[in-house]
Amino acid sequence: MDTKKELVERLAALMPGMAEEIASIVGEYRISREPSREQGGLNRKVSAFLAAKKIDGLSPKTLKNYREMLNCFVAKVEKPVTRIDTDDIRGYISYLAQERGLKDSSIQTHINTLRSFFSWLDQEDAIRKNPMRKIKSIKLDKLQGRRPLSPEELERLRDGCRTYREKALVEFLVSSGCRLSEAAGICTNQIDWRERSVEVIGKGGKRRVVYFSVRAALMLRAYMEQRRGGEALFASSRAPYGPMSPRAIERAVEAVGVRAGERRRIHPHILRHTFATNALHGGMDITVIQHLMGHTDPKTTLIYAELRPDAVKYAYERVIA
Repeated sequence: MDTKKELVERLAALMPGMAEEIASIVGEYRISREPSREQGGLNRKVSAFLAAKKIDGLSPKTLKNYREMLNCFVAKVEKPVTRIDTDDIRGYISYLAQERGLKDSSIQTHINTLRSFFSWLDQEDAIRKNPMRKIKSIKLDKLQGRRPLSPEELERLRDGCRTYREKALVEFLVSSGCRLSEAAGICTNQIDWRERSVEVIGKGGKRRVVYFSVRAALMLRAYMEQRRGGEALFASSRAPYGPMSPRAIERAVEAVGVRAGERRRIHPHILRHTFATNALHGGMDITVIQHLMGHTDPKTTLIYAELRPDAVKYAYERVIA
């Protein structure tokens, strides 16, 4: 409830018949609720939760995301942790959707974070009842979100590129299978142009060598010849020409997708899916694809590599028919 409205209602209950006068007086002031000790206790619980997750080995990036989402929740709900109920959670989810306009996938990330937080509080006996038990996950169309580009869509994406940097980004990502964070961390002096390879640092600090196509090498060479400077493979176009951030690369690829006329949002992860699918269709062994993508479990690789019906028919006719 709005803080000012709540104050008016509480004062009006103490002084019947004075609601309009109270509202008129209060309307001239800016009012905010002073956090209670119990509210401060919620902040302490969040800090303790993050500390526990850090000990469990969560990455700094994941911890940062947890902190930002939980701080947003604490600021909006403004209730002691022991009094937060399912209705408060539902109200917060509604706020994320209606007032902040978040997409279902982003809202689900908030739900997952709250589920982890309240499960931890429950395990620590800090709450009597877990308010997340009745909160269901949002049904997301995960297949549509990660569907790889068809050959026609990839060509349209190439046509949507305007600069050599955009062309180099698209060709490198779709031919190397690199993660977004890995591509952002590459410097030009790391590239072996003869082998068309580069060592990247993946999840958990694990290093591996990835390769890129002849077409990608040509676009990268053309891009490096016309750019003004920078040590990063993908550098900012403005001085001091620092490396493009993962978000900047994401925006650049998304802009190309819009120009190409794609209805869905095109992001670097779709290009990674496309790499895996094309490699599988081309006959590459799944363990090789697994190594190139930096997966520890081949099951993860199979999720990325979508086997289209036409590929099944081709394989059958080649071997059986």
